[in-house]
Amino acid sequence: MTPRLWRAVVALVLVALATTGLTFVPSRTVPATSVTVTGTQSLVCPSHDPAVLSTTVMGADTGDVSGRAIQTTTTAPVPSNGVTGTAQPHVLSGSQAIGGFSSATAANGPVKGLWLASCSAPSVEQAFVGLVSDATHSVSLLVANPDPTQATVDIAFYGPKGRLDTQGSRGLSVLGNSTRQVPLAPLVSGGGTVTAVVTASQGRTSTYARVTGAGGNDWVSASAPAATSATIAGIPGGPGSRSLVVTNTSDRRTTVKAEVLAAGGAFVAAGADAVPVEAGATVTVPLDAALAGDVAGVQVTATQPVVAAVWSSGAGGDLAVSPARPAFHGVSVVPMVAGSVLVASNPGATAASLRVTLRNGASMVDTQTVTVDPGTTVQVPMTTGTAAELATDSPDLRLSTIVEKLGSVTGLGVAAWGPGGPGDVQVSPTLDPNLA
Repeated sequence: MTPRLWRAVVALVLVALATTGLTFVPSRTVPATSVTVTGTQSLVCPSHDPAVLSTTVMGADTGDVSGRAIQTTTTAPVPSNGVTGTAQPHVLSGSQAIGGFSSATAANGPVKGLWLASCSAPSVEQAFVGLVSDATHSVSLLVANPDPTQATVDIAFYGPKGRLDTQGSRGLSVLGNSTRQVPLAPLVSGGGTVTAVVTASQGRTSTYARVTGAGGNDWVSASAPAATSATIAGIPGGPGSRSLVVTNTSDRRTTVKAEVLAAGGAFVAAGADAVPVEAGATVTVPLDAALAGDVAGVQVTATQPVVAAVWSSGAGGDLAVSPARPAFHGVSVVPMVAGSVLVASNPGATAASLRVTLRNGASMVDTQTVTVDPGTTVQVPMTTGTAAELATDSPDLRLSTIVEKLGSVTGLGVAAWGPGGPGDVQVSPTLDPNLA
């Protein structure tokens, strides 16, 4: 054997011995130490031209809340009494427990009334149910893009006789960090109640509708995505009209049932046990007799996916819209108006527990745990403080806040909450033995 071949054989033997020996080296054990992980979230809040209507944006969280107006890039802390007079939609940033709403009041004039709407996270699809654009109503969709890159949206309209064929509602560009106003009047004609579904084919947006006219004024928040079951919490009590609006977004005929979730239990609204809705059509179901002036919720079930909301008109003509929302699950902190009422509706089959903690800044004022039985609605008065921390493990609860007075102006306002944030999550990392 030549010297060169001999050295090669020895090298191979040494490598084999080293490899075999390493298999007997015990793997390193990493202690299972829990690590707290907290996510972040941004919400977009509606606004109005301050020369016409001064808007106040309020946010609440487990920690500090920061914010900025669309078209600006500089953020600033949001005080507990909110930011007033912003002309552009406002972006709130905080943890996944953050909550916020916009409010405004006008004692008289063309925008008279109590304006209220919860802030929403950007998404790729949002539905606005029950819009009316005719000689006595003016409706605009305000499509806000909080991200730095351009978004593109399509808007589909569903009227009483089915999906509407509209021109100029597809491929609408919304520049980064900007808002695009889309009036309904040029797109939808002929009157009647319509539903608008805004879908982003590029990017994401946070949209809301602004309704003004003889029938009242308010912002309209997005409803939950189309599903065969939808639950609406926070239908105001008292005098005035209450109308459930349901849109069948599928291409098949469906049958809808509406059950009232009242304080004493659930019952089917008269005449709403089997309402036929054609493909792509929007129907209105009067609820005045069923609700009898009581605060309540409504559960809608259908054989095809639908979107839903309840439109309420107060005795003085003020308008409020209660959208269907996803179940509230987890923890959120929401701003509070003293004298308002938190409404919890449970469409599930088991009782749900809700913990409500009233806070004044970082200080806890009061805490209580409320049980919401299946098929019922419970009211929790918001008596004092600046914010309410809401927590539940139930997979079914829907939550809204009803406001009937802001400052010296009396009217109707609904801020719908949910889904809740997960709060702080504890994770225990482990070492994968297949890595390094």
